[in-house]
This record gives sequence, C-alpha cells and structure tokens, in this order.
Amino acid sequence: MPNAASLAQALWTDRLSPPSDRDRIDLYLSAFLAESRRRHAASPHVRPLYEQASEFVLHGGKRLRPRLCVASFRILSGRSHRVAKPVWLAAASLEIFHAFMLVHDDLIDGSVLRRERATLHEAIRHDLRDPNHSSARKHASDLALVAGDLLCALGMRMLSRSGLDDATQVRSYKLIADVLLETGVGQALDILYENCPLDRLSESQIVEAYQRKTARYSISGPLVLGSILAGSSAPIGRVLSRFGDLLGFGYQVQNDLESLLTDLTYGDHADLDTGKRTLVLWLAYELGSDRCRRAINEALEMPVGLDRRQRLFTLIQQTGAIDECRSRLDRVGREASELLRDTELETTQRRGFLALMQLFAPAAGSSVSESSPSLVAFPVETAPAL
Repeated sequence: MPNAASLAQALWTDRLSPPSDRDRIDLYLSAFLAESRRRHAASPHVRPLYEQASEFVLHGGKRLRPRLCVASFRILSGRSHRVAKPVWLAAASLEIFHAFMLVHDDLIDGSVLRRERATLHEAIRHDLRDPNHSSARKHASDLALVAGDLLCALGMRMLSRSGLDDATQVRSYKLIADVLLETGVGQALDILYENCPLDRLSESQIVEAYQRKTARYSISGPLVLGSILAGSSAPIGRVLSRFGDLLGFGYQVQNDLESLLTDLTYGDHADLDTGKRTLVLWLAYELGSDRCRRAINEALEMPVGLDRRQRLFTLIQQTGAIDECRSRLDRVGREASELLRDTELETTQRRGFLALMQLFAPAAGSSVSESSPSLVAFPVETAPAL
C-alpha cells in the first residue's frame, strides 16, 4: 500500500502533468494534421501516405515529450491552469518530431511492430496490391523514409505556426535544430557501435550515445523548451539540460531493461536480435568471466531467433548485469536530485522538476512478465504539501 509521501508525490505529478494533457495534445495534433492534409496532401496519390503517417503519430504513445514541455512551462511560469495555445502547439510539435525519429528507427532496425501494431513501413507494404512481391519491401521502405522526412517538416511547420512571439520563436528554433543534430549524431553512433567488439567499447562511449540519441530529444529538449516558453534565463536552461541528460540516460537504461524482460517469444526484440550494444549487454561482458565473455560472443554469432534470445538473456542474467543497471538507475536519480539543490530555482520549482521523475516509473500493466523482478523507478524527494 502506498505511503503518504508517495501519494503526495503522485498528486504533485498529476498537478504538473494531469492525464487530461494527453487529450489536449491529441486534439491539437489532430487539428494540425487535418489542416496540413487539406493544404499539402490533396493529391489522391499522396493522401494515403499522409493518412498513414498521421495515424502513426496519433495512435498510442505516452505523449511524454510534450507533457514534459508543458510541465516545465507550468513549473517555471507558475501558471498551472493558464497554458496558452501557442505553448500547447509548440509542445505538441515534439510528438511529430518523435514520430519522425521512430519511423527511421524502425527502418534501421527492420522492426515489424511498434506499439503492438505494424510499423509504418510494414503498414505501407500491407496496403500494396501485392505486398509479398519481391519489390514491395523496398517500395514500402522508400515511402516510409519519405514519410519520416515529411513528419520532420511537419514538426517544423507546427512550431513555426504556433503563434509564439519572435524572440521566443528564435530561441525555440535554435533549440530544436540543436536537438535534432544531437539525435542524428547519437543515431550514427548507435549504428557504428553495432558490430564493434564489446572489448573495444567503453562505458563512456555508451553513455554518450544514450545521451545524444535519447536524452537530448526525449528529456533535455522538452524541459528546456518549456523553460524557453516560460521566458526563463539561459542559466536555468543549462541546468535543466544537464538534469534532463541524467534522466534521459536513466530512461534509456530503463527501456533497455523493460525490453530485455519482456516475453522473448513475442514481437520484436531489436536489442537481442541485432546485438545492440546496450549498457546491460556491455556490463554483462565486463562482469562476466573469460568463459562467459566467449559465450556472449558466440551467442552474438548465432542466427536470429528464440534460441539466440534465450541464450543472451541467460548470460546477461547470470552475470548480475541487470542488478547493476538497477544500481545505476538509483545513482542517476540521486545525482539528478543533488544537481538541482544548488541552483537559482525556487524550492517549489526544484521539487516540481524532481516530481517529474515519476513520469519515468515503469507503467502498470506493462509487458514485463509477472515472474520478472520489478524495475527500479528513480528515487525522488518528498514533494511539498499541495
């Protein structure tokens, strides 16, 4: 049964990012995508692709990035119930950028499922007249690649038409440009490390890839954009950027563990099937004996399939790498908490940002099997009374 502190924390988080925020974000996304379709996708040849891309944006997802942006705005502006339309539109554009990156990520990984539905390139292929023809896969991949590019442009269009004042618009554009560049570099590192021998990788290299690929656009960027929308100073933005990098690293580690602990027989397991150099795999190699290291390398050479997944999972589990990742999550949470203590943020603002850590707790009813040990949520200071 939750204690009084955890209940107060949940109430504090709900005040900063209530469930109704997602409905509001979806309304703005739906209206914008419909208006853009009428303006730019009138051609009967282009319209089906646009509709599929729009559906990809709107179906599923936690809307974490726009919610973080709006919550950051609320904390720094003090306007809990008076969020203007330009703020909502600027925040919602982050979801379109997110969709653009997911489309390209799924193409790179060759994934067939996303949010328990077909990935965009697979959805396009299934709609072709002869989806099993030898040319269908390339045709669908090409169209999905273009759809991802269109989503990136749509994100910029939504931001540019949000109605922000000129100074805020310039700062927002600069931030988004930097975030997209950082994410691209992170994606390149992720690919470049794919076939790198584990003994030639360092922990700092993996951390850098996580921060660039995940933290900057998932956590740091949304938090800093919220501070820009609230008119906060550059020093506060720099603090939130570092804070977001810590949370983003932890968020990626937690995602890796959730992926690892899902049912190995169901859906895509891109990390295990591609041998992606995740922190948990690297730690297994570092913590394992020479014999274990040889076994990991041999497992990575096995054909993709259930046997390979089970072998890698068993080796990772035996080394204690999963528990070590949980310890890293604890340390990251404490470091993030300590970071905000010596800042110009007011006490209520600091605790507000700490409360947002609750958004990264594993969702109830996730696909993690009941027999798997529970994941670790970030430790958070007790929130002030409401």
